[in-house]
Amino acid sequence: MILIRQSSSTAETECNAEGQTNYTLPKLREKSESISSETSNGYLNEAEVTWQAFDEEADTQSTQSTHMDVTTDPQSQGSLLLSHNEALAGPECALPSHSAPPSYHHHNHYHYPQNPPASPALLVHTECPRDCPLEDTMHQSVLHMPHHLDSSECLADDVSIIAGGTLTGWHADSAFVLWRRILGILGDVNSIRCPKIHAKVFSYLYELWHKLAKIRDNLGISVDNQSSPPQPAFIPPLRMLASWLFRATMLPAEYKAGKLQAYKLICEMMTRHQDVLPNSDFLVHLYYIIHKGFSSDDQDVLNTIICSCSPRFFYLGLPGFTMLIGDFITAAACVLSSVSPEAPRMEAQTVLGSLVCFPNLYLQIPVLQHVPGSEEILVGNEDIKDYLVNILLETATKEHCEGARCIAVCSLGLWVCEELMQKNIHQQVKDAINVLAVTLKFGNKAVAQVACDVFHLLISHWEQLKRFESNLPKKIIEIFVATIAFLLPSAEHSTVEADKKLMVSLLLCLLDWCMAVPLSLLLEPITMPSVDERTSHKAPLLDYIYRVLHCCVSGSTLHTQQSHYLLSLSDLSNDYDLMLGQVKSFEPPPSQSTTTDFGNLLTVAEEKRRRHMELIPLTARMVMTHLVNHLGHHPLSGGPALLHSLVSENHDNPFVESSELSSEVFKSPNLQLFVFNDSTLVSYLQIPTETPTVGQPPNTSSQVRVIVRDISGKYSWDGAILYCTTPEDSVDMGVFSAVDRPLSTTTIAHSRNQPQSPTKGPHKKKFSVSDSLSDCCEEEEVDVLDKLMEDLGHSSSECLTQPQLQLNQPASSPHGMNIEQESAIREAILRQTQEEEEQVRRWDADVSCRAACQGEPSYQDPKAPFYFCRLLLNDLGMNSWDRRKSFHLLKKNSKLLRELKNLDSRQCRETHKIAVFYIGEGQEDKCSILSNSAGSQAYEDFVSGLGWEVDLATHCGFMGGLQRNGSTGLTAPYYATSTVEAIFHVSTRMPSDSDDSLTKKLRHLGNDEVHIVWSEHTRDYRRGIIPTDFGDVLLIIYPMKNHMYFIQIMKKPQVPFFGPLFNGAIITGTLLPSLVRATCINASRAVKSRLTLYQSFYEERALYLEAIVQNHREVMTFEDFASQVFSPSPGYPMSGTD
Repeated sequence: MILIRQSSSTAETECNAEGQTNYTLPKLREKSESISSETSNGYLNEAEVTWQAFDEEADTQSTQSTHMDVTTDPQSQGSLLLSHNEALAGPECALPSHSAPPSYHHHNHYHYPQNPPASPALLVHTECPRDCPLEDTMHQSVLHMPHHLDSSECLADDVSIIAGGTLTGWHADSAFVLWRRILGILGDVNSIRCPKIHAKVFSYLYELWHKLAKIRDNLGISVDNQSSPPQPAFIPPLRMLASWLFRATMLPAEYKAGKLQAYKLICEMMTRHQDVLPNSDFLVHLYYIIHKGFSSDDQDVLNTIICSCSPRFFYLGLPGFTMLIGDFITAAACVLSSVSPEAPRMEAQTVLGSLVCFPNLYLQIPVLQHVPGSEEILVGNEDIKDYLVNILLETATKEHCEGARCIAVCSLGLWVCEELMQKNIHQQVKDAINVLAVTLKFGNKAVAQVACDVFHLLISHWEQLKRFESNLPKKIIEIFVATIAFLLPSAEHSTVEADKKLMVSLLLCLLDWCMAVPLSLLLEPITMPSVDERTSHKAPLLDYIYRVLHCCVSGSTLHTQQSHYLLSLSDLSNDYDLMLGQVKSFEPPPSQSTTTDFGNLLTVAEEKRRRHMELIPLTARMVMTHLVNHLGHHPLSGGPALLHSLVSENHDNPFVESSELSSEVFKSPNLQLFVFNDSTLVSYLQIPTETPTVGQPPNTSSQVRVIVRDISGKYSWDGAILYCTTPEDSVDMGVFSAVDRPLSTTTIAHSRNQPQSPTKGPHKKKFSVSDSLSDCCEEEEVDVLDKLMEDLGHSSSECLTQPQLQLNQPASSPHGMNIEQESAIREAILRQTQEEEEQVRRWDADVSCRAACQGEPSYQDPKAPFYFCRLLLNDLGMNSWDRRKSFHLLKKNSKLLRELKNLDSRQCRETHKIAVFYIGEGQEDKCSILSNSAGSQAYEDFVSGLGWEVDLATHCGFMGGLQRNGSTGLTAPYYATSTVEAIFHVSTRMPSDSDDSLTKKLRHLGNDEVHIVWSEHTRDYRRGIIPTDFGDVLLIIYPMKNHMYFIQIMKKPQVPFFGPLFNGAIITGTLLPSLVRATCINASRAVKSRLTLYQSFYEERALYLEAIVQNHREVMTFEDFASQVFSPSPGYPMSGTD
């Protein structure tokens, strides 16, 4: 065991291999900054002592006086170990001595020692002077301790007697020393001559190392999961066997089995987390051994290294590891080109995929190059991007292993995303997109599904794609249209579930692409020249999108007779004619069924079969409805969290007092519910209109509200009857107003607008007697007859009966009439005149004798509560007999009310809730992890990139179970498109000030199917730290030293493959949030796809709508229908029995 102690001073505490504490001089500390490649574990500032085998004569000494012999002579050590080998394996099995190691030169030419140290003994190491040759340095640092260090300094009083101390009895260090001495009896195992025995020994060493590794993994683990224990003081020497392993890789070919075991153990040893980094001497040997293995002609060696040396080797970031990147790429390509069934194809493809982001980070990666015919190794700087991309393009089209092919497609997608973030985009991005596009129609549906997921990921980069090539986003949409048309005939009649799911994924991806790009791009003509030449007019791309969707709904045979109705793959350019190799399918293990009822199993199978047959038309219908409602209209002014209407029939209803949808609504005389085309629920509601503001036209007292519920969501429209657009027009046109106007005003308004008669135009006046008379009559009251007679006497004297008598002068009294008679007659005449005038005045006062005035009719507000709804229905043609086949009433009862509430509570988008954990350094238990209230800056930047922060108290979108009262935090990251909602349950956003808060936090986080774990701990995350029955997928992020991030994905066996990230991927920080979010959404889909009878959001809504239509559609005569439309009434019982 090895003691690790931390100290800020240069004189740190050291312990030897048996746990013996000693304090060395500061000058020794200054030389112990790195760790040698000794056969021990090589931990920093550790004194490691070689235990000599006791001579036979030493056995006579008492146990109390036993002491340690520190080896100072390497030759004697070697001879002693050799004697042990001869004693163990016999003289006939002893190997001859190997040749001396070559020398070391500068100027980028390296000669690595052929023979690493032979003994696995634990040794004291200090760094040798720089002028020492490399082989002498390694020999001294590995085989013996410095000459200036006295062995007495390694002794202490707190260790057992067998370890050189004074303590009696059995102790842990006693067990370790005894075990170490027994192991030392083996001597140099590479001296064994028999290859079978040699291989057997190394298989035992492999098992031994795994036991030590397991011991190390179990050290420092919380027992009660309530608190994290301190770092262990003693750790196993995991690099103790390194020199044996190094030398075993250089043995002749007959020792192949042992060499393969050595390579395997070296790779597994160096892909673990290194508690203390090895020094440069150790790394020189390590890199030399790995390079020699990659340069080997033995395919088994390549397979072993690629299989055992995972991308964790790059994650550890050992000094100078980039020199091996070229070797890794070449070796992985060699493995993938092999036809051997034992070749680790998935591991090789994972290695290639983990390196796609390195060329842009390390612009000139040093590559080790072997000089043929010599042992020299040159170091050159080459751009490996083209080399890597060409291999990825080839494997993405020709790889025959399904798992490796999926990883290759994901790797190609990651590389495209990485390049699109650069200023200068690589030209082979177009080739990569072509390969991905061709893969969409690939026969293996799992591979095609991964390609579809990659295109889903590229939606967020459509602007960069357009910058790279202006028509590229439109071409991608055209490819989807043509691919759907190509796959539809076989998929719609297929009984294979994967065929249906791929078509659904293609349709949904097409929808997301249409919603992401500008509407103007969809209205542009298609880019296929062959189609444009054959058609008389250039139809827009949106037209072809609706065509293929219509074919999906109605069947592929609908338009087969119409040439060029749909885009086909033959219309695409020659870039999409790539030949794809065949892939061997791999079916995931079936999920465990909890039921044993055979009848139930048959029912489930039949139901699944029925749904799958209707899945493609249903999805296409949803896509069409979604495009009609949201294309160019998302996000709304209220934000992307709001997609559908929150208005119900009880809102603004003057006949309903309840704030929720209740049975009181159905008693309203202003509401009627209909079903249209057996797929859409339509509610017509007449509500009071709002008071118009200044500048708006006058409104009627009521308006119509139409609430539509269909497969894509719920929508509400308010409308009012309109006769004009401005108040001025209403006055000029005589339009009715909500406020009655005075009659005179109305009359003036009408007369103002009457045209002039052509006969009443202006003319010149002429004087006449009648005009003068009328003028005089207007000035004062005179006797007109008297005036006329006077004028005639002056103007025509011949009319005078007597010359002296004017015509207007009264004549003389008649003969025989006296004055009394004349007075009586005059009085009678005046009296009669007075009576006549009095009668006229009475007639004038009597209204019945007056002619009635024709007034303008005034506006009358309709009193019927459903009048305007009836008017709108009539204008839309819904009251006609022809519409009776598709337009029906719904029964108003309590069952319908419950089902409407249930339908409104369903989501109108795909929803996901994802847990996010932060693990700091040294946190090994759930309490410390859940108690984190903040993380590092990199973690906070990552969380902010997952989505935008929303206030939970006012958030109107998907909540994922979070509360509005602040008990689960105030904010949460939220992400939404028109088809997907995702909310992240971030552990650092939730309160953790009490045990109840921690319990509630664990309940929310643990119940999520997908967990994101950000770990800054030096140890790997263990699944059992957060105990939960859920967490089917764990995506663990480990920050690296070079600001890249290593991804580890742990999933349950029944969860199918998903992308774009894969286990072992290494990506940059700029891509991290978007890639993690996309991967988690795909992982959530993969988990849900394994659930029995799982339904997507639109399938669920379709089933609810179908149930409402079947159970509550009212069958009635046309007369009854017209009567209910004219005057709705709750003529149905509310008990829910009908």
